[in-house]
Amino acid sequence: MASGAAPVVSAIAGAGQSASAADARITDVSYRGDGAVTGFGDGFALRQDSNHGFAATVASNGGVDDGSLCLSVRSADRTLGCHGFSVPAGGNQTVTVDVGSWPANLTGQQELRVAAAEANASTDLDSEAIPVTVLERGGDLDGDGLANEREASLGTSLQSNDTDGDGLSDEVEVETYETAPKNNDTDGDGLSDYAEIERHQTDPTKVDTDGDGLPDPRELELGTNPNKADTDGDGVADGLEVNTYNTDPAEPDSDGDGLDDGAEINEFETNPLESDTDADGLDDNLEVNTYDTDPNQIDTDGDGLEDGAEVEEYDTDPTDPDTDGDGLEDGPEVNTYGTNPTNPDTDGDGLEDGPEVNEYETDPTNPDTDGDGVPDPEEVNAAGTDDIPLALAGLVGVAVAAVAVVLFLAWSGRVSVGRARRALSTGESEHQGADGTDGEPGASQADAAPAAVVSDGATQAAEGEAAADAEEVPTEFLSDEEVVFTLLDDHDGRMRQAALVQETEWSKSKVSRVLSAMESDGAIVKVDVGRGNVVMRPDDLPPGAESALEE
Repeated sequence: MASGAAPVVSAIAGAGQSASAADARITDVSYRGDGAVTGFGDGFALRQDSNHGFAATVASNGGVDDGSLCLSVRSADRTLGCHGFSVPAGGNQTVTVDVGSWPANLTGQQELRVAAAEANASTDLDSEAIPVTVLERGGDLDGDGLANEREASLGTSLQSNDTDGDGLSDEVEVETYETAPKNNDTDGDGLSDYAEIERHQTDPTKVDTDGDGLPDPRELELGTNPNKADTDGDGVADGLEVNTYNTDPAEPDSDGDGLDDGAEINEFETNPLESDTDADGLDDNLEVNTYDTDPNQIDTDGDGLEDGAEVEEYDTDPTDPDTDGDGLEDGPEVNTYGTNPTNPDTDGDGLEDGPEVNEYETDPTNPDTDGDGVPDPEEVNAAGTDDIPLALAGLVGVAVAAVAVVLFLAWSGRVSVGRARRALSTGESEHQGADGTDGEPGASQADAAPAAVVSDGATQAAEGEAAADAEEVPTEFLSDEEVVFTLLDDHDGRMRQAALVQETEWSKSKVSRVLSAMESDGAIVKVDVGRGNVVMRPDDLPPGAESALEE
């Protein structure tokens, strides 16, 4: 409650009444005491136990020599105090009446009467009625549970138990929830204090009750719990889900991959919005909990096969680059060699795929790579244990002579360098056939030796061939199939498979794969003549050879 001089009422000049020749009118009334209560709306309130006084200004045209100003309580017709005054003609006089404390039995809504009269007169010259509310210090005028004195200090209404009209009484706001009784939305979040307390059970003094980064109204809009920072219990606060990760704060597994959003974000660093983060064909959950693969790495073991393909298509181990332990990684087995990545010996010849490719240069998909009727393991074992045949020693001199002749022809320009290289790599002279003989079916190694000596006629033939070679396309520009056809043409349409290995300088494994593919396409035929395969075009198949193919 505040005290001090306070205007109460201003009377209109000429107001009031006159009962004698003298005239007087009250033009202004103000409070002069320490019990005025401020913030009482449009009314005027006093504290009952304070000292009170009122000052009235009286004006008169004709003057008043002996007047009296009296204060009274109209409801009880009780006079509070009087004070004499005199007013010169055409002048005014301010008169103060001290009344002390207000009568204790006259509290609440009262009407203060201020009257000016001549002394000992029965009628008033003028009077004013002033509504006033008299408050007991410990009383509760509006019945809200807050004493008048407390409400006066808080600035709340003494006439209304809910000053801000939010549905909560002033006493509950002040004593229970510590909200502002003069503000219906204490935290300014857009929800009234009443709605926060009675409907949503949120804190009316905090914009974000659960501290998750989302204001309470936003949580209500999204359907999340404003009292629980992590509505779906996935380990990520609602605010982060909405504002940072764009995940569903009400669904623990936004992408439905079997991993909670929190685990994807905080533990595995996967995308909580993508069920297959690395797009390898396996959901993140399967990678983590079933296959122990890396959900962020498309090829966990780095073998050239994606994790999904290893699991779903090839039945290989996506965490082991060489599932069958044969020395070849799963990727090359599938994509390069056509071998079975789950079987260490694809062709079942007793040699594992890895050694066939990396050590012996045999075909891991063909148990007899060179088609000579001898399985690869027997050839490998024989090559590792047999001594060099003594008969080969006698051929060394012949070979040296043949090399010298071929080099001379190349140096002199009589044959092409390419043909010279093939002659050196195969060990054949210009007169030798595809099987290494001099063209006679029954000729022996010894009979073939003289063929290394080149006659004048052979020299002339070589010179003719040199001119033809000048128009040949370099082999590096030819496909594997074109290389085979070129060599067949150079050898009258037929060659032994072993000779192809020598002239192409390819591995046995590659020659076997290329020829098998060409035979499958119908481009060539392979005839087993007991000492290996002879390769030719289908049109060059000699009469009677069909039966050998049928067998």
